[in-house]
Amino acid sequence: MIELFQLQFFRNAFIMSLLLGVLFGVLSFFVVMRKMSFLGAGIAHTAFGGVALGVLLGINPFLTSFAFCVAAAILIGKLVRYGKLSFDAGIGIFFSLSMALGAIFLALKKGYTFDLMSYLFGNILGVTHLDTLIALVTLVIFIIFIIIFMHRILFMTIDEEVAAVSGVRTGALDTALLIFLAVIIVTSIKIVGIILVSALVVLPASFGLIISRDYRKVILGAILFTITVMTGGLFLSYYLDLPAGATMVTAGSALYFISLVIAQKIIKRKT
Repeated sequence: MIELFQLQFFRNAFIMSLLLGVLFGVLSFFVVMRKMSFLGAGIAHTAFGGVALGVLLGINPFLTSFAFCVAAAILIGKLVRYGKLSFDAGIGIFFSLSMALGAIFLALKKGYTFDLMSYLFGNILGVTHLDTLIALVTLVIFIIFIIIFMHRILFMTIDEEVAAVSGVRTGALDTALLIFLAVIIVTSIKIVGIILVSALVVLPASFGLIISRDYRKVILGAILFTITVMTGGLFLSYYLDLPAGATMVTAGSALYFISLVIAQKIIKRKT
């Protein structure tokens, strides 16, 4: 195991897994509690259009997918809030539009040699120092944001209308959360992939809610779950010669269902 850390790409991927473990662990709680789980899948797939645009224009796909996802997150939030559109409808529109645009952009780029599969399903070989630095900066900013606005976000989650009447700027906080969701998803695409990253938006908090209803314990459980799944999946993928993102998501799903079964058995024994 020690020899793995002598490999630069593995060190980058391991550090990235730790940072993303904390990011998804915290983010997942607010996404699940605000019933925006499907939004993660929608924004993740929106990144496909951004990646394809980057391929077409010869620009770093991270930059174009970042712009695509942030724009989509903000527009979906605005449409839901002011356009009387449901989250499901808004996500469905942007999901389909982005995938369609992605297909058109790739068709316009004749004979492209870009490794699209690494963006769709992740590739630990593609994780660089810059990626880990971006993840670290995102983590610092996100944690500061959560510390400052934690109580207001919780208030808004429990009863948005009362929170708004009480002076909480629910629209601005919602937009900020959506932007963070987009940024964190784009940051994780290289290691997990566009197709699979939405699982990390939902699974951590779902696991945390199995072990507790105290939001502090839920968030802590979600962080530990995500770090365990991502680092454990990273090692398994290397030794079993499997895709890292797919291994992480499979391991996370298995751990969640095992925990759910155990929790149900414990509840039955108590009753």
